[in-house]
Amino acid sequence: MTKQDLNWYANQIVKHDPKGVSVKVDLEKQIISYSPKLRTDETSHKNITPEELVHALVLAMLCSKKYGYQIESIYHEKYFRHGSAGSLSDEVDFMIYDEDELPYALWEIKEPREFKSKAAETIEFQLFGTALLTGVPKYLVYATVFPEGETAVLSLQTINYTDYQSFQSWTNADSPAYNQFPIKYQDIDYEPLRNGGSNDLRTDCTQADFRGVAATFHNEFFGEHADNSLFINLVKCLLAKIYDERTTVKNGVYKFQVLQKNGKPESAEEVFKRINEELYMVAFKRYIDPVAKENDEINRGEFPPEKVKTVVKAIQSMSITKGASIHGDVIGAFFEEILRFGFKQDKGMYFTHDNLVSFMLQVVDLNGLVEKVWSVSTHPDNRLPYIIDPACGSGTFLLKAMNTITGYVKRNSNAFKADLEAEEFFNARLSESKPNYWAENFIYGMDPKFIMAITAKVNMVLHGDGSAHIYKYDAYKDFNSYEASNLRPAPEKNRAISKTKYPFETCESFDLIVSNPPFGVSLSSETKSKLSKVFSLKESLPSEALFIERCFQLLKQNGRMALVLPESILNSGDNAEARIFLYRTFKIKTIVSLPRNIFKDTPTLCSLLFAQKKTTAEIATWDETWEAAEHFARTKVKLAKKFLSELKMNKAKLTPAAVKDQFISMLSPVVSNTDWLIKRGKNPSVQRINFALGSLTSTQVVSKCIAMLATAGFEQLITNYCFKVVADKLNYSFPAYAVDEVGYKLSNRKEKIRPNQLCKFVGLTSKLEKPNLHLMDEDFELVINIKKPQTVLDHIKTKVKWD
Repeated sequence: MTKQDLNWYANQIVKHDPKGVSVKVDLEKQIISYSPKLRTDETSHKNITPEELVHALVLAMLCSKKYGYQIESIYHEKYFRHGSAGSLSDEVDFMIYDEDELPYALWEIKEPREFKSKAAETIEFQLFGTALLTGVPKYLVYATVFPEGETAVLSLQTINYTDYQSFQSWTNADSPAYNQFPIKYQDIDYEPLRNGGSNDLRTDCTQADFRGVAATFHNEFFGEHADNSLFINLVKCLLAKIYDERTTVKNGVYKFQVLQKNGKPESAEEVFKRINEELYMVAFKRYIDPVAKENDEINRGEFPPEKVKTVVKAIQSMSITKGASIHGDVIGAFFEEILRFGFKQDKGMYFTHDNLVSFMLQVVDLNGLVEKVWSVSTHPDNRLPYIIDPACGSGTFLLKAMNTITGYVKRNSNAFKADLEAEEFFNARLSESKPNYWAENFIYGMDPKFIMAITAKVNMVLHGDGSAHIYKYDAYKDFNSYEASNLRPAPEKNRAISKTKYPFETCESFDLIVSNPPFGVSLSSETKSKLSKVFSLKESLPSEALFIERCFQLLKQNGRMALVLPESILNSGDNAEARIFLYRTFKIKTIVSLPRNIFKDTPTLCSLLFAQKKTTAEIATWDETWEAAEHFARTKVKLAKKFLSELKMNKAKLTPAAVKDQFISMLSPVVSNTDWLIKRGKNPSVQRINFALGSLTSTQVVSKCIAMLATAGFEQLITNYCFKVVADKLNYSFPAYAVDEVGYKLSNRKEKIRPNQLCKFVGLTSKLEKPNLHLMDEDFELVINIKKPQTVLDHIKTKVKWD
């Protein structure tokens, strides 16, 4: 830098800040001294360098009467850390904050000689790259001041970061930028966001844009730890945004934005009041709980106005409802990312990995079910299968089912438009602009937790809708307590089993249930008090056992079911009653046993159960066969009791061995010499039917046999016998599989890639097998090989047929 240039910068600094309030330059000592009111992560005294002189002049200009920014609102050379303590930091030259101490403008300054040559890399890495760590600044500014003219002029590119949150989307839009900077926070060419106006919401946001927003939320709200209070309030903001987009009239100004008053942006308090009272609280009544006595609201203690304003700034210009129909996968992936790093799962409740969800929908042959339902449809209301997840959580199963159906029908559009009525339904409900419009009638979900009901609702909207029938319902309540018409009790003529055989209400509206119910949860006291009026199974059984019965009540005849269950339901003696109910009312198609570590924070062994609800005739056949077997067994027991009673009256004249042998013989084949009686309770024990006589007398043997017949363990032997008879006569065999690897392994630190024995995912671009869908960086297809089966899915497709 020439001496002439040096003097020019020093004179300009004095011209803009004659009293040296913000900055002073001492040419003799070669020192620049910044005001102590200027916040900084470095020293306030700097040696003179070409770039530092530009810094000093820019500061003097920003604090001058022309621009009007206060020195207290500016941070010079601020560091933003990447993640945990001790990690690398990014530095920004200037950060200007607004009156709510939220980031307003992020500046990077170069000396004039480098300004043009380093523009691209500085804007990409130092501006867009660092902005993710800073919050949501309104502007990114790349600037210098050339040493020329009587009065200094800022040379700059001012980028609206709320419109372009990734370098890629900004360059794709031909790098739009202003050549000026706002005066006293007054936006350049301010025009509010308006429905259908010249400044409408953007529907062309890219994956990079949404990743940028997700990264901002991660850094701003969650850091390294999930926080449900922050997460739920963030979701409430998203619901307010959805409501605003859906209800703003043509040419109306959107409410979900930071408006300007008298040339200045609104305060956080003003934004919070409008978002909370005019959008979220109204949306809560409309979408979540229309009969709630009190409106739910954004919790200002957990999520203060400044955080709400940050969220609004980040997404105000991005359409998430219109955009969802075009970029459903992109917007959905954005929300799933927020869900994974922001939400802490409660005990017994575990999100189901996409690997398992995709596998389960393939095993249950969802595409085949769609074909079957479509082919026999006589009305738009039964054109597609009705699907429900009674424990929907964040909506993962419903989302995957929705996208699977839409994709399959649209890929085979000609086959699904075989007649005029079918074509009309296709054009109206699977259009290019709203491909998932059909789902608002056919997709149902319920969850008793408010945080999950609202999460699923928002998640469905962000994937392209299907949110109309997501309810904050308890899956274990009486059907009469539900308001949704498809969840009301079925009339007698529609029931698969009459009330004389099953005196509990059924619904029977759904073709498919896919779910991962919470394991062993404690039901509310209100729900528990009425279980005996809702379910035939004992209320002492674990909640997932009752969940199987609820699935029976929900499904139509031949309805399909795919559940994630703890293995104890399928093999524990305590749950035998639940298994008998399962066999009575369902045809088990297959069971797949999974390894440990498929869910975070639990070692519980789980299995995937796939079954089909029986028809009226099939249930009647089971009942008739069971009743005949039980009558036979009871007759045997009655004869054995009579035999023992006569021996007792006659003082047991047979030898001890003869008493025991005749007793066992009379009960055969209900019991055999190898059977055991199991006594449960505080003093559990096991006892062989063919017990050792020892020194027992004949009278003592008679008493022992009489006592055996009165135990619960003997009743279990009768049940076992009846089940064996039914299973043999009705052929209850099915294929079962056990896998050691499912494509991933969860740990507290990260999700690891593992081999996948369940099924094969292949990237459409790379053509490479990629076992973990969460780490998939491209579109994929699920490949099935029935000619040379290798995966479990390959084998299932060759052996399992659905009715």
